[in-house]
Amino acid sequence: MTATNTLRPAFVETFPTPMEPATLYVSISYRTCGHLCACGCGHEVITPLSPAQWSLTYDGESLSLSPSIGNWALPCQALLDPQG
Repeated sequence: MTATNTLRPAFVETFPTPMEPATLYVSISYRTCGHLCACGCGHEVITPLSPAQWSLTYDGESLSLSPSIGNWALPCQALLDPQG
């Protein structure tokens, strides 16, 4: 797997197994996002959406999560800044 700094959004009911690289899965029903770590290590990252944690903005083309996602619990400690 290779590192990426761009994820394409995919709106789904549940996350597929396995997840595809460079894809940010969004489940509105479960208020959760999931993706493979952007560093390329292959770890799954699950992000709950709520006003107290992360929020999602979608304008029909691009998607942003706020705040940035830091994977400090993973060995790679990757940082994904979906706002660029």
